[in-house]
Amino acid sequence: MPRPKTVESEMRAAFERLKNDEPIILAKGSPVSLSNVAKEAGSLPNSLRSDRYPGLHGEITSYAEINAKPVKRANARKTRESASKRIKRLQKQHQKLLNIVNALTSLNEELKRENEMLREGNVTRLEKPMSSEGDVL
Repeated sequence: MPRPKTVESEMRAAFERLKNDEPIILAKGSPVSLSNVAKEAGSLPNSLRSDRYPGLHGEITSYAEINAKPVKRANARKTRESASKRIKRLQKQHQKLLNIVNALTSLNEELKRENEMLREGNVTRLEKPMSSEGDVL
């Protein structure tokens, strides 16, 4: 008759699966942590306590500390780089928009001057006046 599995043996099996990146319940690439081992074993995340399984608890925490990846530092560097790239991109966009605004402002001023000259009658018409029916007069 096969021996029933104990909770500790299930936790150890889950720990090995996570170390080998072959989890059944969790997603591949999940980090090895106490709560992830417990989840992979089908238990509650806080059920792997040091007073219940001191040996296994110590193994998992040691493994997690040794194999921890410095994710925060890399993410901070990427965030800083992406923020500086975004600042440069926005500065270029700002400069282009300023150039467009300046060009449109000068065109607007030129059209205002031309409109004033036409209203004062200082400019003669180059086109021949047309009647209301569209015939040239």
